[in-house]
Amino acid sequence: MTNRSFMFGALCTVALLIAVRGDTQIYFQDDFEDPAASAEKWVDLYGTWELADGEYHQSEGVPNAMSVVADASWDDAIDEYTFEVRGKKTGGGEGFLIMFRLRGTMDPRGVAVRDHPPVMAAQAPSLQYWWNLGGWGNTRSQVESWGGVGGANSAHTIDDNAWYDIVIVSTPTDYTLFINDEEVAMIADPAQGGLGRVGLATWATQVAYDDVLVYGPDGPLAVNPAGKTATTWAKVKARRR
Repeated sequence: MTNRSFMFGALCTVALLIAVRGDTQIYFQDDFEDPAASAEKWVDLYGTWELADGEYHQSEGVPNAMSVVADASWDDAIDEYTFEVRGKKTGGGEGFLIMFRLRGTMDPRGVAVRDHPPVMAAQAPSLQYWWNLGGWGNTRSQVESWGGVGGANSAHTIDDNAWYDIVIVSTPTDYTLFINDEEVAMIADPAQGGLGRVGLATWATQVAYDDVLVYGPDGPLAVNPAGKTATTWAKVKARRR
């Protein structure tokens, strides 16, 4: 477990301890330290996904390998969230596919995907976004979308065996992208009011993911009745990075 993983766990513990003081802003979390618990949180649609060494690995060099958050772990009324994840490329020719605003069935793109979570499968029309980091032979990055607005073209590429901090802030009217604390772009896009769960994917690449955290606009800590966070989120976040 990395220092960042330790702080992730400590942050979640603090949030649970102070939950009695207000509503937590954590919508979803997984540090992959408990494989049995993590297995209940994800539904893999294609590829070979494994829980090992406190990480979530996709170990097959196939296209369109996807895993999405399970129905029981996601509230489909959520329309504004920050999605954080760490990624490390361990092999292959491209980088990461970070999925967000997912509704309905995902585009199979020529592969035989497995069954979707039932609630997700029943949603229509379908909506899918992924931030393709190190795509097109690891030459550039861009958000691709089926049903929404893509863009955010950039020259970012992904090195082997290096951890990257990836953040997507999605609201009902736009989404903003960050990698390693660098703001890449903000895209205006009101498609389906910002609704849709998150997921992880790869394309012809082996990847390890860790420290998935999805939280609301007030940060991932409980808020007391006076409207102030019980712990200063900005300070915790600064230490964790």
